[in-house]
Amino acid sequence: MAALIGTKSGHRPRPTHRMHLGRGPARSRRKGLTETDCAHLLDAAHQQLGGSMSRAS
Repeated sequence: MAALIGTKSGHRPRPTHRMHLGRGPARSRRKGLTETDCAHLLDAAHQQLGGSMSRAS
C-alpha cells in the first residue's frame, strides 16, 4: 500500500492511496508497487487537489 496526504490552503487534507492486490500463483506474484503504480498515485492526488504539487520541507 502507498499513501499520501495532500493539502491545499484553506481546505481539509485529502488522503490518496493505492493498494497492490497480489492475485494469481504466489511464485509469479509481484511483491510491491511499481514505478508506474507510484506515478498513478501522484496523478490521482494531483487531480483531487486540482493544482500543482510541491514537496514539503
